[in-house]
Amino acid sequence: MSINDKKMKKKVFLSIIIPTFNKLDNVLDLLKSINIQNIKNTEIIIVDDGSKPKLKKKLTKFKIKYKFIKNSGPATARNLGAKISSGKFLLFVDSDLVLPKNFLYKLKNFLKKGKVKVGSIPYGIKSNVDNIFSQYKAFFDHFNVSLKLKKKEDKLLLGSACVFERKIFFKYKGWNQDIKTPSIENEEFTKRLQDMEIIRLKNFHVEHKFPTGKYLFKEIFQRSNDWVFSKLNNKVEFDGLSRSKKNGFFSLQPLLFFATLLLIYIDDNFPSFILYIPLFLFILGNLNFFYFLLENDKLIRIIKYVFIHFFFCFFVSLGALVGLFKYSFYRIFN
Repeated sequence: MSINDKKMKKKVFLSIIIPTFNKLDNVLDLLKSINIQNIKNTEIIIVDDGSKPKLKKKLTKFKIKYKFIKNSGPATARNLGAKISSGKFLLFVDSDLVLPKNFLYKLKNFLKKGKVKVGSIPYGIKSNVDNIFSQYKAFFDHFNVSLKLKKKEDKLLLGSACVFERKIFFKYKGWNQDIKTPSIENEEFTKRLQDMEIIRLKNFHVEHKFPTGKYLFKEIFQRSNDWVFSKLNNKVEFDGLSRSKKNGFFSLQPLLFFATLLLIYIDDNFPSFILYIPLFLFILGNLNFFYFLLENDKLIRIIKYVFIHFFFCFFVSLGALVGLFKYSFYRIFN
């Protein structure tokens, strides 16, 4: 009898696997949101990915499995959590999420119908953090992922909150442990799951503590950098949602705006009217998003969102450019 078969005899229906790194407050909030739902036949697994100090002593009041590992990245932490789990279904949840009321009760009932092999759970429209940068990112993800997934046949694996039937997860060998940072591991897994139906779980969402200020721009720069490098290495694909050729073109406009501004500063004879072209294209390409913002928040905040989105796109393009250079050097020296 295999190890997995022995574990299944424990008859745990759902294993909740939470990787974390130095995020004690987030983990506590997530565990509280799980505990108050008091769901039976469920186990919680915390994989501490090298936190300093270790989080175990702060989590003793919760009934959990705890495993500490040397910092190896979320992919390794998730895979380890899956290996020591016992559930028929594996629910992967990032530590900066909060589960809404009755989420687990509804999810277990839905999974019992046997229609889900792999499922993605999108973010809600509201951020769990009261900050304009965080709320902007919540709106951005809801517009570019949640709403578009409703209309799209090919689904995307959302790594922050997703559920697998156990045997399917191990059949496809889990998350790619070569990816050491939280960046494009879900896109890479999506490509390997291309012959599977990835279901968007309708009427389900999780609340996310989105990054604020400079951390938002730092994160999106790194993700864009990693994605372009991986795309050129044929490890990920356009998802038709936030990562599409069309979105890439319009996201490039803020970078072109600053490049044009620099040329005007250097050369007095450079035609200044060209500066308005990338601004016009940026606004044109994002009209639907701006209208969505207007429908969901106050006008004064919309103006702030537009400025945040401009610099968000700038860092997306800058990260993509760095990823392109990195790939070029990689090809030259390898």
